[in-house]
Amino acid sequence: MARLRHTSRLVVLIVARTLSVLSILMTAAAIDSWYIHYLPWGSEGTGFVALISFLLASLFALSALVVAVVRARSGASAGRSQVVLLSGISLVGLAALVAVCPYGC
Repeated sequence: MARLRHTSRLVVLIVARTLSVLSILMTAAAIDSWYIHYLPWGSEGTGFVALISFLLASLFALSALVVAVVRARSGASAGRSQVVLLSGISLVGLAALVAVCPYGC
């Protein structure tokens, strides 16, 4: 029983880390399609990719933070700082993107 509990905590930590890394990747895609325009998406694709990547980055970052908070309340604190750091960087990057050019550049 204890081994199963340890395995489930490990799986939850892996899911939280995966969500935080995905939030960083989606933030990079949002910054690229909204501000930098390095990848050639086309005029229609740029707005669509920017919106979808912005929403997914926000969703992944907030989900990772929720998982980290739930793990902290259950007593497991290992690996929480990496998840919170990556999710925080993602959310700050998205906020900076909106602050720099709120309607797209």
